[in-house]
Amino acid sequence: MFDIGFAELTLIFIIGLVVLGPERLPTVARTLGHWIGRARSTFNHLKNELEREAVTQDMQERMEKQMRQMGLDEDSIREAKDSLLSPEQIARSRAPRNEQAPGDTLNTNNADQRTNDQPQDSTRND
Repeated sequence: MFDIGFAELTLIFIIGLVVLGPERLPTVARTLGHWIGRARSTFNHLKNELEREAVTQDMQERMEKQMRQMGLDEDSIREAKDSLLSPEQIARSRAPRNEQAPGDTLNTNNADQRTNDQPQDSTRND
């Protein structure tokens, strides 16, 4: 960041000692070190964010280029996505008819469905 050598640091220390005195110099140095550390941290965070954004932008451009080469566009992908079944529709189509939730269009009331194999109990009050 800054190219400060030993001679420059010594000169700054001597000037600080003369101006601030031996009582306040350690406090000022600690505070200054804290703020320099926060500035470096902020700078590094900003640099990392910009690098990440550049990589993301590059990947998006590559993906769009490959999609154009394959003849795909956003509209055709959106149409294909809309034609797919939702997870709920898939679950309903896989479930056996007697296990489907009430309110499904495929569900029928089992009490109303009596087959010839099941005799009706005349003692029950349905």
